[in-house]
Amino acid sequence: MGIGPASELRYEAAVRKLFPKGAYWDGQLSDPESDASLFARAKAAELFRFRGRMADLYGESRIETALETLGGWERVLLGAPNPGLAAGERRAILAAAGAGWTGMGMIAEAGRLFGVEVTKVSLPFRPAFFGHARFGLDPIAGVSGFFAVLIHARAAGGRRREFEARVRATALVTNLAHFIYEEEEDGGNVS
Repeated sequence: MGIGPASELRYEAAVRKLFPKGAYWDGQLSDPESDASLFARAKAAELFRFRGRMADLYGESRIETALETLGGWERVLLGAPNPGLAAGERRAILAAAGAGWTGMGMIAEAGRLFGVEVTKVSLPFRPAFFGHARFGLDPIAGVSGFFAVLIHARAAGGRRREFEARVRATALVTNLAHFIYEEEEDGGNVS
């Protein structure tokens, strides 16, 4: 995803269009040293800086490209930062610890811990939503910001609730886990 700023001149032209029409404002905006022109240039520079920073923040929102927020990722997902290591090593530790949906490893490990056999994990996908549904929750983003992951498992004698809680606690907040259990007593039918 590319989030790049337009040129400062384009932002300045856009800010100038926000001023009212009329002879007074036309005169103000034609003078490069008037307050209106100085304001338009200052706002354009700020918008340019802000839009450039958005691209940086997108990179920081992913473990694979984070640099400034790497310590925060480690604090949340590992419990403590590792500032003495190189960024690549820190990312590798996060991946090995199963931070987010970095693969089936984290989910399979949780299954082993709680006696649940994980048979299949779908890649994260964006589910389709039609219309609006509201259940008294205020999510941090719209439904388009969430991904679903289907986890197929067998849990004969396993501790399902603890397994599900571990997976949800380890996954990133934008990933919605849906668990599908195969009951062995029913010949493998999905329940």
